[in-house]
Amino acid sequence: MVYKTNFVVVVKCNGKVLREKDEFVTLPFGSEYSLLLKNLESRRSNVNISIDGQDVLDGASIIIEPNSKTEIKGFLKGSNAKNKFKFINKTKEIQDHRGDKIDDGIIRVEFAFEKKPIISQKHIIHEEHHHHHDHTIWGWQKPWWDYRNFTFTNNDNNDNNKSGDVQTFYSSSDCQVRSCSSSPGSDDVLSCSAPQEDEGITVKGSEINQCFQNTWIGELDPSDIIILRLKGTSSSGKKVDKPITVKTKLTCSTCGKKSKSGVKFCSNCGTFLE
Repeated sequence: MVYKTNFVVVVKCNGKVLREKDEFVTLPFGSEYSLLLKNLESRRSNVNISIDGQDVLDGASIIIEPNSKTEIKGFLKGSNAKNKFKFINKTKEIQDHRGDKIDDGIIRVEFAFEKKPIISQKHIIHEEHHHHHDHTIWGWQKPWWDYRNFTFTNNDNNDNNKSGDVQTFYSSSDCQVRSCSSSPGSDDVLSCSAPQEDEGITVKGSEINQCFQNTWIGELDPSDIIILRLKGTSSSGKKVDKPITVKTKLTCSTCGKKSKSGVKFCSNCGTFLE
């Protein structure tokens, strides 16, 4: 779970929240996952998501209502999520075929809150019984609304998780993903040696049908970014066989005592827990 400026991003696998440590989230290769987004502000939030440097919302943005959450279960195609996110090992064969991109394994969530309405003071003079009186009134100065193609979740089919959360997105020509390249015209593909054991990429997984509908949003404040990095091995370098959740107990490498996920040091011998 990553918290920043009243916004939370959580990676879930098998319906459970995965543990995050120093931006890294560990889960087994071959796992399907989803992204849970929480807006803790009293304003709506506009969200763009890229995974492995690629926009996964098909040129759209998610809008989350104030003090609400929504779960993005897979790659959007038009107004529907068609396939779940699936994390796989980036083998040498995959690397040779698709290249080695600098953003591989990275989940990038860019969010911005809707601007607060501007309160303006207006000075009005009117005549009454031939005397002038000054009256001050307060009102909402309406912003210039940017009407685009917006949507919110209607229903979920062919999926076990039917939370009923309201979800929205809108088409945006402003959605851009920053990326780097090793050389001009390289299309962000690097020429590297064999990938590391923990390196993975996200591909299309099993079919789903998460539906969205149109809505709108006003002007936005400057955006902020949350970064998460997926890996398929533990800190010791071993491939994990089950997701490391927030409830997963940590085993001390020195004395073997098990501790809760949030504990940093073993209560028995004081060893730092990884």
